Amino acid sequence: MTQHTPAHELTMPDLERQRFRLMAQTAIASESHLWSAAGIVHGARVVDIGCGAGAVLVEMARIVAPGGEVIGVEPNRRARDAADDEIAAAGVMCARVIDGTATATGLPAGAFDVVMVRHVLHHLGSAVPDAVGHAASLLRPGGCLYLVDTPADLIREGAPGFDPDAVDFGAAYVAFQRQRGSDVTVGLRLGQLITDAGLDVVSEATTDSVVPGHLLASHGPMVEAIPAMLAAGAATEADVARWRAGLARTAATPGVTLSVRQFGAVGRRPQLV
Repeated sequence: MTQHTPAHELTMPDLERQRFRLMAQTAIASESHLWSAAGIVHGARVVDIGCGAGAVLVEMARIVAPGGEVIGVEPNRRARDAADDEIAAAGVMCARVIDGTATATGLPAGAFDVVMVRHVLHHLGSAVPDAVGHAASLLRPGGCLYLVDTPADLIREGAPGFDPDAVDFGAAYVAFQRQRGSDVTVGLRLGQLITDAGLDVVSEATTDSVVPGHLLASHGPMVEAIPAMLAAGAATEADVARWRAGLARTAATPGVTLSVRQFGAVGRRPQLV
Protein backbone atom coordinates (compact mmCIF):
# COMPACT_ATOMS: atom_id res chain seq x y z
CA MET A 1 0.00 0.00 0.00
CA THR A 2 1.38 3.41 -0.91
CA GLN A 3 1.38 6.11 1.70
CA HIS A 4 -1.44 8.61 1.37
CA THR A 5 -0.44 12.19 0.73
CA PRO A 6 -3.45 14.45 1.38
CA ALA A 7 -4.34 16.87 -1.38
CA HIS A 8 -6.84 18.72 0.80
CA GLU A 9 -6.39 21.13 3.66
CA LEU A 10 -6.46 19.85 7.23
CA THR A 11 -10.09 19.22 8.01
CA MET A 12 -10.16 19.30 11.81
CA PRO A 13 -9.04 21.93 14.33
CA ASP A 14 -5.98 21.12 16.41
CA LEU A 15 -7.95 21.06 19.68
CA GLU A 16 -10.33 18.45 18.29
CA ARG A 17 -7.40 16.36 17.05
CA GLN A 18 -5.89 16.63 20.51
CA ARG A 19 -9.11 15.30 22.04
CA PHE A 20 -9.22 12.30 19.70
CA ARG A 21 -5.55 11.52 20.27
CA LEU A 22 -6.05 11.71 24.03
CA MET A 23 -8.95 9.27 23.71
CA ALA A 24 -6.74 6.90 21.70
CA GLN A 25 -3.93 7.06 24.26
CA THR A 26 -6.45 6.47 27.06
CA ALA A 27 -7.76 3.44 25.18
CA ILE A 28 -4.26 2.00 24.88
CA ALA A 29 -3.52 2.61 28.55
CA SER A 30 -6.72 0.99 29.81
CA GLU A 31 -7.48 -1.63 27.15
CA SER A 32 -4.22 -2.84 25.61
CA HIS A 33 -4.55 -6.25 27.29
CA LEU A 34 -8.08 -6.57 25.90
CA TRP A 35 -6.90 -5.58 22.41
CA SER A 36 -4.27 -8.28 22.52
CA ALA A 37 -6.71 -10.90 23.80
CA ALA A 38 -9.12 -9.99 21.00
CA GLY A 39 -6.42 -10.55 18.38
CA ILE A 40 -5.18 -7.04 17.65
CA VAL A 41 -1.62 -8.27 17.28
CA HIS A 42 1.19 -8.31 14.76
CA GLY A 43 -0.06 -9.41 11.34
CA ALA A 44 -3.81 -9.17 12.10
CA ARG A 45 -6.43 -7.91 9.68
CA VAL A 46 -8.66 -5.47 11.56
CA VAL A 47 -11.76 -3.41 10.69
CA ASP A 48 -12.59 -0.24 12.66
CA ILE A 49 -16.28 0.55 12.00
CA GLY A 50 -17.05 4.20 12.63
CA CYS A 51 -13.36 5.09 12.81
CA GLY A 52 -14.02 8.84 12.90
CA ALA A 53 -10.87 10.93 12.70
CA GLY A 54 -8.64 7.84 12.81
CA ALA A 55 -6.72 8.25 16.07
CA VAL A 56 -7.50 4.75 17.35
CA LEU A 57 -7.11 3.33 13.84
CA VAL A 58 -3.55 4.64 13.65
CA GLU A 59 -2.65 3.09 17.01
CA MET A 60 -3.99 -0.29 15.90
CA ALA A 61 -2.07 0.01 12.62
CA ARG A 62 1.16 0.46 14.58
CA ILE A 63 0.41 -2.77 16.44
CA VAL A 64 -0.43 -4.97 13.43
CA ALA A 65 2.41 -3.71 11.20
CA PRO A 66 4.15 -5.08 9.31
CA GLY A 67 2.09 -7.73 7.62
CA GLY A 68 -1.28 -6.73 9.02
CA GLU A 69 -3.90 -4.25 7.88
CA VAL A 70 -6.43 -1.92 9.50
CA ILE A 71 -9.41 -0.70 7.45
CA GLY A 72 -11.45 2.17 8.82
CA VAL A 73 -15.10 2.45 7.79
CA GLU A 74 -16.61 5.93 8.08
CA PRO A 75 -19.69 7.47 6.40
CA ASN A 76 -18.79 11.10 7.12
CA ARG A 77 -16.59 12.70 4.44
CA ARG A 78 -15.05 15.26 6.79
CA ALA A 79 -14.10 12.54 9.26
CA ARG A 80 -12.65 10.37 6.47
CA ASP A 81 -10.50 13.27 5.29
CA ALA A 82 -9.32 13.86 8.87
CA ALA A 83 -8.49 10.16 9.21
CA ASP A 84 -6.51 10.25 5.95
CA ASP A 85 -4.56 13.19 7.36
CA GLU A 86 -3.94 11.30 10.62
CA ILE A 87 -2.68 8.25 8.72
CA ALA A 88 -0.34 10.39 6.63
CA ALA A 89 0.96 12.32 9.65
CA ALA A 90 1.67 9.07 11.52
CA GLY A 91 3.42 7.54 8.52
CA VAL A 92 1.70 4.17 8.91
CA MET A 93 1.60 2.13 5.73
CA CYS A 94 -1.00 -0.51 6.59
CA ALA A 95 -4.08 1.63 7.23
CA ARG A 96 -6.78 3.00 4.96
CA VAL A 97 -10.27 4.45 5.26
CA ILE A 98 -13.31 3.62 3.14
CA ASP A 99 -16.81 5.03 2.82
CA GLY A 100 -19.39 2.78 4.45
CA THR A 101 -21.86 2.43 7.29
CA ALA A 102 -22.20 0.16 10.31
CA THR A 103 -24.78 -1.99 8.54
CA ALA A 104 -23.19 -1.89 5.06
CA THR A 105 -19.39 -1.70 5.04
CA GLY A 106 -18.98 -3.25 1.60
CA LEU A 107 -16.24 -5.50 3.00
CA PRO A 108 -16.06 -9.25 2.34
CA ALA A 109 -17.64 -11.61 4.83
CA GLY A 110 -15.46 -13.94 6.85
CA ALA A 111 -12.21 -12.17 5.97
CA PHE A 112 -11.03 -10.42 9.15
CA ASP A 113 -9.42 -11.31 12.45
CA VAL A 114 -10.96 -8.48 14.49
CA VAL A 115 -13.80 -6.02 13.99
CA MET A 116 -13.96 -3.05 16.36
CA VAL A 117 -17.11 -0.97 16.87
CA ARG A 118 -16.20 1.80 19.25
CA HIS A 119 -18.64 4.47 20.56
CA VAL A 120 -20.90 3.98 17.54
CA LEU A 121 -23.79 1.75 18.58
CA HIS A 122 -25.60 4.33 20.70
CA HIS A 123 -26.08 6.47 17.59
CA LEU A 124 -27.84 3.70 15.66
CA GLY A 125 -31.13 3.28 17.50
CA SER A 126 -33.16 0.35 16.16
CA ALA A 127 -30.35 -0.57 13.72
CA VAL A 128 -28.07 -1.78 16.55
CA PRO A 129 -28.81 -5.53 16.11
CA ASP A 130 -28.28 -5.27 12.34
CA ALA A 131 -24.98 -3.43 12.87
CA VAL A 132 -23.68 -6.01 15.33
CA GLY A 133 -24.82 -8.82 13.05
CA HIS A 134 -23.06 -7.27 10.06
CA ALA A 135 -19.86 -6.74 12.05
CA ALA A 136 -19.97 -10.38 13.19
CA SER A 137 -20.38 -11.54 9.58
CA LEU A 138 -17.02 -9.99 8.65
CA LEU A 139 -15.12 -12.26 11.03
CA ARG A 140 -13.24 -15.37 10.04
CA PRO A 141 -13.89 -18.44 12.22
CA GLY A 142 -12.13 -17.73 15.52
CA GLY A 143 -12.12 -13.98 14.86
CA CYS A 144 -13.27 -11.49 17.51
CA LEU A 145 -15.78 -8.66 17.66
CA TYR A 146 -14.72 -5.84 20.01
CA LEU A 147 -17.54 -3.55 21.15
CA VAL A 148 -17.16 -0.41 23.26
CA ASP A 149 -19.85 2.08 24.24
CA THR A 150 -20.66 4.61 26.92
CA PRO A 151 -24.16 5.02 28.35
CA ALA A 152 -24.63 8.76 28.00
CA ASP A 153 -26.50 9.09 31.28
CA LEU A 154 -23.52 7.62 33.17
CA ILE A 155 -21.17 10.47 32.17
CA ARG A 156 -20.36 12.46 35.28
CA GLU A 157 -18.58 15.68 36.12
CA GLY A 158 -15.26 15.36 37.88
CA ALA A 159 -13.51 17.99 39.99
CA PRO A 160 -15.36 20.97 41.51
CA GLY A 161 -15.82 23.80 39.04
CA PHE A 162 -17.96 22.11 36.39
CA ASP A 163 -20.31 24.96 35.50
CA PRO A 164 -24.06 24.43 36.13
CA ASP A 165 -24.90 25.58 32.60
CA ALA A 166 -22.53 22.98 31.20
CA VAL A 167 -24.21 20.34 33.37
CA ASP A 168 -27.59 21.48 32.03
CA PHE A 169 -26.23 21.13 28.50
CA GLY A 170 -25.27 17.54 29.21
CA ALA A 171 -28.76 16.73 30.47
CA ALA A 172 -30.35 18.39 27.43
CA TYR A 173 -28.05 16.44 25.11
CA VAL A 174 -29.02 13.09 26.66
CA ALA A 175 -32.73 14.01 26.44
CA PHE A 176 -32.27 14.97 22.78
CA GLN A 177 -30.55 11.68 21.99
CA ARG A 178 -33.40 9.76 23.60
CA GLN A 179 -35.91 11.86 21.67
CA ARG A 180 -34.30 11.07 18.32
CA GLY A 181 -34.25 7.34 19.03
CA SER A 182 -30.62 6.86 20.04
CA ASP A 183 -30.01 3.95 22.40
CA VAL A 184 -28.18 5.76 25.19
CA THR A 185 -27.98 2.64 27.38
CA VAL A 186 -26.69 0.19 24.75
CA GLY A 187 -23.34 -0.06 26.52
CA LEU A 188 -25.05 -2.04 29.27
CA ARG A 189 -26.17 -4.76 26.81
CA LEU A 190 -23.07 -5.48 24.77
CA GLY A 191 -22.72 -9.06 25.95
CA GLN A 192 -26.30 -9.88 25.00
CA LEU A 193 -25.84 -8.27 21.57
CA ILE A 194 -22.79 -10.46 20.99
CA THR A 195 -24.73 -13.59 21.96
CA ASP A 196 -27.66 -12.60 19.75
CA ALA A 197 -25.23 -12.29 16.80
CA GLY A 198 -24.21 -15.92 17.24
CA LEU A 199 -20.83 -15.26 18.86
CA ASP A 200 -19.41 -16.54 22.13
CA VAL A 201 -18.76 -13.90 24.78
CA VAL A 202 -15.05 -13.96 25.64
CA SER A 203 -14.83 -11.05 28.07
CA GLU A 204 -16.65 -8.02 29.41
CA ALA A 205 -15.00 -5.05 31.11
CA THR A 206 -15.76 -1.62 32.52
CA THR A 207 -13.20 1.17 32.40
CA ASP A 208 -13.17 4.81 33.41
CA SER A 209 -11.42 7.58 31.54
CA VAL A 210 -10.99 11.26 32.31
CA VAL A 211 -11.28 14.10 29.79
CA PRO A 212 -9.63 17.41 30.81
CA GLY A 213 -12.10 20.28 30.99
CA HIS A 214 -10.21 22.48 28.54
CA LEU A 215 -11.01 20.02 25.72
CA LEU A 216 -14.77 20.28 26.24
CA ALA A 217 -15.52 23.85 25.26
CA SER A 218 -15.29 23.89 21.47
CA HIS A 219 -15.68 20.31 20.27
CA GLY A 220 -16.96 16.87 21.09
CA PRO A 221 -20.23 15.00 20.47
CA MET A 222 -22.37 17.41 22.48
CA VAL A 223 -21.10 20.52 20.71
CA GLU A 224 -21.38 18.82 17.32
CA ALA A 225 -25.04 18.04 18.08
CA ILE A 226 -26.01 21.70 18.62
CA PRO A 227 -27.18 22.38 15.02
CA ALA A 228 -29.37 19.28 15.09
CA MET A 229 -30.77 20.25 18.50
CA LEU A 230 -31.67 23.69 17.16
CA ALA A 231 -33.25 22.24 14.03
CA ALA A 232 -35.35 19.81 16.06
CA GLY A 233 -36.54 22.47 18.48
CA ALA A 234 -34.69 20.80 21.35
CA ALA A 235 -32.79 24.04 22.03
CA THR A 236 -33.08 27.76 21.42
CA GLU A 237 -30.36 30.19 20.46
CA ALA A 238 -30.53 31.51 24.03
CA ASP A 239 -29.99 27.98 25.36
CA VAL A 240 -26.98 27.51 23.11
CA ALA A 241 -25.45 30.83 24.15
CA ARG A 242 -25.88 29.91 27.82
CA TRP A 243 -24.43 26.41 27.30
CA ARG A 244 -21.44 27.69 25.36
CA ALA A 245 -20.73 30.21 28.08
CA GLY A 246 -20.93 27.44 30.67
CA LEU A 247 -18.53 25.27 28.68
CA ALA A 248 -16.12 28.18 28.35
CA ARG A 249 -16.20 28.81 32.11
CA THR A 250 -15.62 25.11 32.71
CA ALA A 251 -12.70 25.05 30.28
CA ALA A 252 -11.12 28.02 32.05
CA THR A 253 -11.34 26.41 35.49
CA PRO A 254 -8.14 24.55 36.48
CA GLY A 255 -8.54 20.93 37.45
CA VAL A 256 -11.98 20.34 35.98
CA THR A 257 -12.47 16.95 34.35
CA LEU A 258 -15.23 14.86 32.81
CA SER A 259 -15.38 11.24 33.96
CA VAL A 260 -16.51 8.81 31.26
CA ARG A 261 -17.43 5.23 32.17
CA GLN A 262 -17.31 2.89 29.21
CA PHE A 263 -18.33 -0.71 28.77
CA GLY A 264 -16.55 -3.17 26.53
CA ALA A 265 -17.23 -6.72 25.41
CA VAL A 266 -15.43 -9.18 23.16
CA GLY A 267 -17.16 -11.96 21.26
CA ARG A 268 -15.55 -14.74 19.24
CA ARG A 269 -16.96 -16.38 16.13
CA PRO A 270 -17.00 -20.15 16.71
CA GLN A 271 -14.44 -22.24 14.89
CA LEU A 272 -15.70 -24.46 12.09
CA VAL A 273 -16.28 -28.03 13.25
